[in-house]
Amino acid sequence: MNYIFIAEELEAKEVKIPKKLESKAKIIITGFGEYATLRTIIKLFKKGVFKEDDKFFNVGYCGANAFDVGEVVVVGKSGRERPSNFAKDRTYTLDKKSKVKCYTSSDFVEKSNHKGIFDMELYILATIFPKIKSIKIVSDNLNYKQYKKVNLKKSWQRANKMLFALMD
Repeated sequence: MNYIFIAEELEAKEVKIPKKLESKAKIIITGFGEYATLRTIIKLFKKGVFKEDDKFFNVGYCGANAFDVGEVVVVGKSGRERPSNFAKDRTYTLDKKSKVKCYTSSDFVEKSNHKGIFDMELYILATIFPKIKSIKIVSDNLNYKQYKKVNLKKSWQRANKMLFALMD
């Protein structure tokens, strides 16, 4: 099975699973942030949902200070926006061809010293599913008001095409 993790219902409505993949792909809405994502994943593990040969994907919005709104990117690496004070956080390589780094924070990022894209779920997904593939749509340039107003229909079309090409 191909599991597609998405943070919110609004994003899930934009994912158009092709007929040929309908029986092989399932969308899971995790909720916003690492904690909601972790709770969702734990519940699914307890139910025995995942199998050894399953594949995992993440698609959805991200903020960015290195890309324009509407750009669709494949994430190369996943790391934390704010590193731990106690231990060195791991960086996960998700796609060796991509130079895009996604920094995950527990809050909406409006300012950062890092250059890249920013979300609130990918790092925890990469921690649990290190072979996950992630496609992000830049919804804002670290501006929450901009995020709330954006219309990205064409970007979703590109993201869907990229996502389902990874599943073939």
